[in-house]
Amino acid sequence: MKVVLDTNIIFSDFHLKGAKIKNLCESTKSIGGVVYIPELVIDESINKYKEQLQLGNSKIDKGISDLKRLIGKTVFENPITDKYIIDEVDEYQKGFRKQIKNLGIKIIPYPTTKHQQLVKRDLARKKPFQESGKGYRDALIWESVQSLCEKSPELFDAPKIVFINKNYKDFCEKDFSLHHDLKEDLTNNGLQEDYIRIVEDIDIFVNDYIKPQQKILKSILTKLNKNKRHNDIDLNSQIEDRVIKFLSHREFDYEESPFRQEFENPSVVGVDEPSFTVTDVRQISEDEILIEINVEVDCEFDFFIFKSDAMCMDEDELPHIWDSDWNKHYMAASKTVPVQLKMSLIVDKAFNEILSDDIEIVHPEIDYHDRF
Repeated sequence: MKVVLDTNIIFSDFHLKGAKIKNLCESTKSIGGVVYIPELVIDESINKYKEQLQLGNSKIDKGISDLKRLIGKTVFENPITDKYIIDEVDEYQKGFRKQIKNLGIKIIPYPTTKHQQLVKRDLARKKPFQESGKGYRDALIWESVQSLCEKSPELFDAPKIVFINKNYKDFCEKDFSLHHDLKEDLTNNGLQEDYIRIVEDIDIFVNDYIKPQQKILKSILTKLNKNKRHNDIDLNSQIEDRVIKFLSHREFDYEESPFRQEFENPSVVGVDEPSFTVTDVRQISEDEILIEINVEVDCEFDFFIFKSDAMCMDEDELPHIWDSDWNKHYMAASKTVPVQLKMSLIVDKAFNEILSDDIEIVHPEIDYHDRF
């Protein structure tokens, strides 16, 4: 899902540091979505910030003037100069763009729509133009939003793009559905009428779109843990195949080893059937779902013990010694212990195939004396 912000959403949080915008960006990311802001909206926001500074400055001038009339003399001059406002706007612009980047918001460049097309739309009074002819910037923003449209199958139902805009009257019918002029734009481009939806507030978007999709992903997680499969993805076989391939004949270094350091060069000679728990399912892009899994599997290891070390061990500390005279200095031994793994699978959004995987050994975070 793609989420586009209009200028009027910025007005209540010029610096983009409030809880709402942070929640929007994080929750959209949690379902594999991306938040966008048109370059035009950035320019409008900077200009609006400048207007607010000038308005505040005018209020200071009026306050000083009123005070002068009240007490009959000038107490102080307004410290806010034109240069101060110019410098402040420049500083704001830099900070605003930096925060956009920090939040992971992507910028939509100005559309390349020809003036002739916009004039024809204006003369026809097609939305977002108004009967008065106003709406040039809204028309450019609509073109910016449409530039994100693309045809692709989805795990979730439409819309694919949500435009958060408090000025919804210029884009919507009375029932808040997309205006028929704008629906016509979508169908002319081979898209469904509900490809783009408009909502008037961040909270409404989170409640109507983020939470239901998070609920779907949570239900898939539950299903994977219960049934071990979803659609064409059978986790039992997929995980077992990958675990065996990853661990068979693997030699563990000391950091990975579940054994005390006297058990040298441990290597896997047998792998049992793994058990696993799916810990997270989340959408990481429009086309990909990430499944995170904790795996535990009993592995039989062969290793070597220095003969003098073995002599110092209690009987219950000794592993199975299958060659007490491997060579002049070492015995050969074996032991079966559990190994913890963390596995990540990326699947297509329809859960038809695994696109990539990653496995790592969870290093034992235990004291040396507590190792096997």
